[in-house]
Amino acid sequence: MAMLLSVFCFVAYAQKTVTGTVVDAAGEPMIGVSVMVDGTTNGGVTDFDGNFTIKNVPENGVLKISYVGFKDQKIPVAGKNSIKVTLEEDAMGLDEIVVVGYGTMKKKDLTGSVASVKQGDIQQVAAPNAMQAMQAKVPGVDMTQSSGQAGAGVNITLRGNRSISASNSPLIIVDGVEYSGDLDVAASDIESMDILKDAASTAIYGTKGANGVIIITTKRGKSGKTRVDFNAYLAFKSPTNAVKSMYGNKEVQRWIDRANYQADLASGNWGSSNVSLSDVFGATTIAGNDQYQVVDLINRGDFVDWYDLFMQNSTSQNYEASVSGGNEKTNFSISFAGMFDKGLLKNDKMNRYSGRANIDHIINKVVKVGASMSFVYKSHDSRNNSVFDRARKMTSITTAYLPDGSINETPNVWYNAHVNPLMDEGENYSRNIETTRYQGSAYVQLTPLKGLTMKSQFAVDRTNQRDGMYNDYQSTNRYQAPSTTYIQNAPSNSTYINWQNTINYMTTFNEKHDLTVLLGHEMTQTVSEGLTLNGTAGKEHYYTQQWYDVTKMQSDVNYSSSYVKRRMLSFFGRINYAYNDRYLLSASIRADGSSVLATGKKWGYFPSVSAGWRISEENFMEGTKSWLDNLKFRIAWGMSGNAAVDPYQTIATVFNTTPNSATNFIPMSLSNPELTWETTSSLDFGFDFGFLGGRINGTIDYYITNTKDLLYYATNPASSVFTSILSNVGESKGRGIEIALNALAVKTKDFSWDINASYTHSKDELKKLADGMDKNVTGQTALIVGQPLSIYYDYETTGCWGVGEYEQYLAAHPNFKAPINNYGTPGTMKITDVNGDDQITEDDKIVYQRSPKHIIGLTNTFTYKDWALSVQAMARLGGYFQFNKNNALGLNDGDANWADVDYWTPTNQGAKFPSPGTNGTGYSNIYTTYMTSLLYEKADFFKIKDITLSYNLYKKWLEKAHISNAKIYCSLKNFFTFAKVDDFDPEAGGSINFPLAKQVIVGVNVSF
Repeated sequence: MAMLLSVFCFVAYAQKTVTGTVVDAAGEPMIGVSVMVDGTTNGGVTDFDGNFTIKNVPENGVLKISYVGFKDQKIPVAGKNSIKVTLEEDAMGLDEIVVVGYGTMKKKDLTGSVASVKQGDIQQVAAPNAMQAMQAKVPGVDMTQSSGQAGAGVNITLRGNRSISASNSPLIIVDGVEYSGDLDVAASDIESMDILKDAASTAIYGTKGANGVIIITTKRGKSGKTRVDFNAYLAFKSPTNAVKSMYGNKEVQRWIDRANYQADLASGNWGSSNVSLSDVFGATTIAGNDQYQVVDLINRGDFVDWYDLFMQNSTSQNYEASVSGGNEKTNFSISFAGMFDKGLLKNDKMNRYSGRANIDHIINKVVKVGASMSFVYKSHDSRNNSVFDRARKMTSITTAYLPDGSINETPNVWYNAHVNPLMDEGENYSRNIETTRYQGSAYVQLTPLKGLTMKSQFAVDRTNQRDGMYNDYQSTNRYQAPSTTYIQNAPSNSTYINWQNTINYMTTFNEKHDLTVLLGHEMTQTVSEGLTLNGTAGKEHYYTQQWYDVTKMQSDVNYSSSYVKRRMLSFFGRINYAYNDRYLLSASIRADGSSVLATGKKWGYFPSVSAGWRISEENFMEGTKSWLDNLKFRIAWGMSGNAAVDPYQTIATVFNTTPNSATNFIPMSLSNPELTWETTSSLDFGFDFGFLGGRINGTIDYYITNTKDLLYYATNPASSVFTSILSNVGESKGRGIEIALNALAVKTKDFSWDINASYTHSKDELKKLADGMDKNVTGQTALIVGQPLSIYYDYETTGCWGVGEYEQYLAAHPNFKAPINNYGTPGTMKITDVNGDDQITEDDKIVYQRSPKHIIGLTNTFTYKDWALSVQAMARLGGYFQFNKNNALGLNDGDANWADVDYWTPTNQGAKFPSPGTNGTGYSNIYTTYMTSLLYEKADFFKIKDITLSYNLYKKWLEKAHISNAKIYCSLKNFFTFAKVDDFDPEAGGSINFPLAKQVIVGVNVSF
């Protein structure tokens, strides 16, 4: 017995060194593969030739070999000192680890709707915001960029709209901590990006999860060889489609057509007038040059293209470097990044510097500690939007500069109020937003028993910002009135504190039952402070002092301050159960208590339950194993909230009418102690599938959401001083279908063709408003029961009245009542009588849905040896947008220039836009009354978003320089757009300021 015991102890505790090689299916060595002694932190990674050496391996130990995109392998080493491992690609990624709320799960065990973005897609993003990697790749995500301004952010919604007064943007979590504002995490710092879409997945985040959750995990060090990475790119930017005003002979023709129209209108003989240049312009001279007549300038063709003068091609640069590594005790990752983004206008730029450090240390078998720190500094020089409006209104029949070379300050001889848009090009206007942000977190993790993990994490997020603005008295905004210099300085800061405590227990019993239990507690606090100082500084230049010296303010001095504090206490729990790797069940609940709500309403409860059935693992599916790899059915239900109630919104507020007075107060708002969160319940049905060894795989989801207690302003009794009060009174409903498909269409030794496709269809509807109302109209927007939540509500125009057409219409509709004087005049707007009651009233307005009905994404990646070509396309179909170009007409703005539109003439009576001659008294009121009906255009577009060609340098060339991998690439981004609207990118959403940019990008990725 003693001898047997001795042998057993020797086998159990003897240790040895194991060497080996890891290759792929083609026999090529794999670099950077993780090789660990299973159940320990002892291990390393493979070198250039795929070789590894692991010391202190128990004789009866098991090596776990893993690499992203490949199936894990566990190999017993008993009796072996050297092994060779061939890893197989895991096209479906069933064993891939997915980050969910306060934990992780294997992809195959998910019961909710969760999508992930590949690390390679994230690193290809050449933009300030790494979340653009999701665009057209994740079903359910609607992402657009509405501005080409330097450092511009993105607009994101998950599964449509559900709120009418609150935000519809998703919650963003970085390394377990809530992240607000634009994402300033470098793309190469991100390990994974997981998107929780259904309420069963987001309920664990309670009041903040209704709009979906995006979880970002940054890279942490791994034991083994120290790794150094360097990524850089240079982008050459130019505008896609800048909406310009009429230029040169087109503008001249508009002046002539206006004069002809007014002559025809007076005579009643349409099309008979034929005025000349001298009839229109006479002996008028150019503004600022009495020796140069307008007619002479026209004959010489010496026009001004204002956009060419103030817009520019630009560049953006990005540099990212990181060092990571570690051993069996300590792992680390340190990174630095610098982004220098220039916009398409002078003095429009954003510089960002960031640093990040993650460290983890194992003290002993029980205790593990770690910390994460990041710092971001941003300096954003922002241009004034008004430069575009000034340029659109400015005539091209002039000179930008005077004969002496100085700026022609008021170059429009017909409208002296128009200031030269170049007045802001120098030092007359400046605005700088400077931001510093520090984020730090630390944790301690205990593992006192097998399967039991206790973790406590404390995090701080501190942001300081200063927004300074200088408007010189000669800037475009101040030149005409009030002709004084304006200064503003607005510092602010915000401090967010988060403390999380979780207990996680994982166990397997009877070899078929897997159970995971999570219990947690979280406390958060946010304190924000702000101060704003602004005023005028007389008719003086302060180019040097700008906003820094507020003592220069002489009059109209205004100051305000703010202090906002909110706190939340939360408790949550989750149970995951799996039987025989086939039947999956998950349930969670969260309780949130918030300081912003009144007593008795502070707590909300958010449960969820979900189940999955891995049909492909059933015995009766044994005959499908040759072609069916995975088939899982999921069903999930849950509730989550939208924390849309602001601090102090439940209490009445007052305003001090006399400074320093203790008694002179007036009420500002009513109290409503009944306010609570908006609550969304969601039911999701889903299928996950995989065929032919994972070469074809994907997901299908159908969901229904119902949101109650929507925040909306309910009407107060007529006796109340306040006409309305914010209340929980509305309801909305949404539904949709999402499809994701991945296919490895071709796979040979040297060539592969990979397809990634996504499809999203969503529809939302307002079910209930306050006080039994079924409609509430505000300007051109409305809330209408039975209609989508985001709509425009306006008249419909069908072009302009032709010569004699109105008379024919009256003959067919003798009871028609003209809605306005001179309605029906040729060349004026024609409004549709939608309900056919022979009058134009509010009842004739129609609904223009804003949200898309379909979003389609398609990415094809072709790989040949070390070359790769990726082509990403997307389509956004359905919906309308307000195209601001359609109202950039001078009919209600004196003699301003027009946008380049197709307008009515006697020989062009099918045009959409009215004649420039209708600006006369008695006719322009038709346009001013109905002009917004011209705005609406179909928002459909298809674009080839990205084309990237890359080359991985031959590894044998790199070995002498101790480089493990090197890739060079070139990309074309945003180059090809096809839309219903000519010469415009509808992704911008109708704004004609700061057009989107197309980019040519060259870059390099190097690993040492």
